[in-house]
Amino acid sequence: MKRTRLKSKAQNRHRVRFRLVPILIICGVLAVVGSSVWQILKLRSHVEEQLAQLNQQKVLLLNEEKRLKEEIVQLNTPSYIEQLAREQLGLVKHGEILISPKN
Repeated sequence: MKRTRLKSKAQNRHRVRFRLVPILIICGVLAVVGSSVWQILKLRSHVEEQLAQLNQQKVLLLNEEKRLKEEIVQLNTPSYIEQLAREQLGLVKHGEILISPKN
């Protein structure tokens, strides 16, 4: 009877070890997968933040481009060129007299 008990105890230990190994492997795999998923989610969040910043920067740059194109059109008009020539260069039309204020 003692031998049977000892045999059954040894078998039970072997069964416990045999069951414990797959459980530990599954836990390890779950830990690795969970860690990978966490890193992917963090990376995705970071990429979404960068995308939002880049979209905002794109809108600003498109507005700046529009403003600069409008300025180019204005700079190419004869009236604006004449205005700049008078204000910045002090040029006058034929027959006009330049009067400059005292400093």
